[in-house]
Amino acid sequence: MTDENFDCSVFINCPFDSEYSPLLEALCFCICYFGLTPRLASERLEAGENRLDKIVGIISGSRYSVHDLSRCRARESNEFFRMNMPFELGLDFGFRRSQGGAYGKKKFLVFEEKQYDLKQALSDLAGTDIAFHERTYEKIIQHARNFFRVEAGIKAPGVKRIIGDYVTFQTWLMEKKISEGHSEEEARQLPVSERLEEIRIWMASGSPAEFDPEPEA
Repeated sequence: MTDENFDCSVFINCPFDSEYSPLLEALCFCICYFGLTPRLASERLEAGENRLDKIVGIISGSRYSVHDLSRCRARESNEFFRMNMPFELGLDFGFRRSQGGAYGKKKFLVFEEKQYDLKQALSDLAGTDIAFHERTYEKIIQHARNFFRVEAGIKAPGVKRIIGDYVTFQTWLMEKKISEGHSEEEARQLPVSERLEEIRIWMASGSPAEFDPEPEA
């Protein structure tokens, strides 16, 4: 039995570090912009919660998934390849293949860094359409827009407009957080749940170009 929010939930499987953060922020923005709900393992900070159980719960509750496997190539000598992302992709494929019903209609957007990287690293995905982002948020927005336009049937504006709105949001958010007493560095390192809340507030406020603090009483 699927969750009641299944059809509007999007599981995001990606690195959670400062280098990847600009891409994750752009992806979360797009998903909220399209009226969908991003779901991430980092959305809750409860230390006592088993991580694998949390991930399986999110996968089973999400019709759409974005899997970023761009960390398939070591960049330094003796660097370990992190297996979390391909492992979670495998879990998601397992739900789609074995559960039937609504799970059989799960849709995946899979990213690599450079075109054809995964052909060498994960040959089992041969024949699957893979998007490449070249570590740029513009490419993330472009591919996310096209994926959800086709697979979710959303009414999406052009890529250029979405990118412009994203830049506007980033400016608004920085102004808002500084007004709340954050430093610029702190404003760039907000918890994912807080950033998602701010995206929704910005959209509900009419997507303003500048932050307008409420007048003091």
